[in-house]
Amino acid sequence: MEFLLLGGMILLMSLFSKVPAMKQANKALAGLQIPIGIVVFVVGLSIMMGPVESGYRPFFAGIMGVIAGATLVINLFKLIPKAEETIDRVTMILAPFHVLIGSVTIIAALTAMF
Repeated sequence: MEFLLLGGMILLMSLFSKVPAMKQANKALAGLQIPIGIVVFVVGLSIMMGPVESGYRPFFAGIMGVIAGATLVINLFKLIPKAEETIDRVTMILAPFHVLIGSVTIIAALTAMF
């Protein structure tokens, strides 16, 4: 659940992109978004498909982990040099959803923890 919380917080960092210090921090964090996204995606899958603990499976947290992980892994496509225009369009379309996905992921992780 901690990785879901971390993935949600990374997605919420785009909310503070206008602050100069946070803009630099977001650029520094860009390299870590891909491995953290892969881990969040795998944790979300394991929550959905893993063993049931005491009759309760946090299925919603698993779904949000998969969505947040996929959203973070999309930054992997920015490394493809020939598809810059398409990637810029996809990034502009998905940018408003980062805050929504991040906040719902944080809520789902906190709900599943407690």
